[in-house]
Amino acid sequence: MSINQRSSLRKSLNIIEIDDNKKDLRVQKLRGRYLFRATVRLVLEYIDWIKDDISIMDQAINNGIDGTAFQSERKSTIERHLLNLQDRSILLIRPQLRTKNDKSHILQLIKKFGAFKKYPDDSKNSIASICRYQYFGPGRIIVRQNHPANFLYYIINGHVELTKIEKDHITDETSVINAGTLGRGDMFGEVALLHNIPRSTTVTTKTPVDLLSINKSHFDRLLKFNLLENWNILQDALVTFNYFNTWDKTTVRDCCIISKIKDYQPNEIILGDGKGMVNYVYFLLSGNCRLIEHMLILEEKRGHEMKYKLYNPNEYETIKQRSRRPSRKIDDDNNDDTEADEIIDSQLENNSASQDYNKLLLNQNTGKEFDIERASVVTTTLQDVVNQWHEITEIAAELMRRPSTLSQQVYPDGVRTVFMKICEFHRGACFGLGEEMRNRRIVSLTPVRCLLVPRYWLLEHNRANIWERVKVFMNSKYPSREKLFNEFVTNRRWMKYKKNLVNDIMKRGKNISSSTTIHDVPYSIRINEQLHGL
Repeated sequence: MSINQRSSLRKSLNIIEIDDNKKDLRVQKLRGRYLFRATVRLVLEYIDWIKDDISIMDQAINNGIDGTAFQSERKSTIERHLLNLQDRSILLIRPQLRTKNDKSHILQLIKKFGAFKKYPDDSKNSIASICRYQYFGPGRIIVRQNHPANFLYYIINGHVELTKIEKDHITDETSVINAGTLGRGDMFGEVALLHNIPRSTTVTTKTPVDLLSINKSHFDRLLKFNLLENWNILQDALVTFNYFNTWDKTTVRDCCIISKIKDYQPNEIILGDGKGMVNYVYFLLSGNCRLIEHMLILEEKRGHEMKYKLYNPNEYETIKQRSRRPSRKIDDDNNDDTEADEIIDSQLENNSASQDYNKLLLNQNTGKEFDIERASVVTTTLQDVVNQWHEITEIAAELMRRPSTLSQQVYPDGVRTVFMKICEFHRGACFGLGEEMRNRRIVSLTPVRCLLVPRYWLLEHNRANIWERVKVFMNSKYPSREKLFNEFVTNRRWMKYKKNLVNDIMKRGKNISSSTTIHDVPYSIRINEQLHGL
């Protein structure tokens, strides 16, 4: 290589080095400007929740509020918006730069909001380390329909709107359908991540929204296994019922998204008496439960017989009419004062009667003798009252402690509340389709697991009008109120006859001739008695 070639190469390298130095110098000069622009953009992006503290501070200064009142006003605003500046500042720290205290603070926020409830505590600890905070103003599109799924979102505050574009295969026209609204405490995006499918809807903010997001890689590593396990449980539950055999995979997947599985303990009210989710249909996966109805029975003793009648509040005096009556025990000069005393006395009498009734219900020692007339207040229709009354004492006591609006009245003397068992539900049964539930409730007998599906979803997929037919069938099988009352009267008459028969036999004693011998007792019963005697 000649000397000229070496010198030209050296010059070219020097020129490149000079150009690089000029570029670095230019970047350093513009660095402050870039940082200023980035800061302004961040301020504009988060101006909605930054100006809250400023407006409160200005108001406090203008009104002359002291420091204590300012702090209380600031605290109420923080509680209203859930997140304060400190919380957002910690959430905005990059996951790889978060300290142990930052992660602990984020974990406390997750527990405070009740976020990611379906995941175990170990997963929540990991979520506090990798989740990101995002803030969007109103009218922003978070995800688009048919776009690939990259994030799971949890809504801390605000509301988003779901829209879906559907195409008519006949006219080739497209229409935008409103798929609902999500708010505080809701999650979206997990189904697309779980099944690796595109987004099914477009999510747009209606109000300023605070979000926690988890990217796909962290979702697959930390949350997918647990979510897939719960998903398989829902799918297996749907397969259990023949109602869903005709659904395609997409319909089953959409149903699993909005359905849930719930467990109940024995003697727990599943539906009725203001409990349960009335907008859901219950499918019984395991366990047994029963339908119980309560009636108001008026007992009137005529001669030596007790007459029973369904109590109708419209046919009798109301509480106000009873309280307006003048007292017969007090002189006419003190009517105004004694009338209030009479009301208090009547209330005390009713309370004492209620306490005696509750004591009867809570007495579960079936080995003791008890008054059959009073014990039959809690009864059933399909089996003997004496053998079954103790099984629903806990339920009856609970119903008496927490009465419905109808039973929060004071009734005349002689009116009794009677609980009747209508039917029992076993595995594979369903209820909550809109059947008649007035004065009725469904109570678990054993540990029960139910699949809950929104009723509107079933009505949208109501092939051959199956759900309406099921509801009509159930209403036709439930006995009417009059039939239950007649069954109650029949049971009471049988109990009275049995009681008189036993008393008559006990009085006559050995004078009764009987040809019954030990050989008339079934051999299986005699064997059991001999075994117990050993």
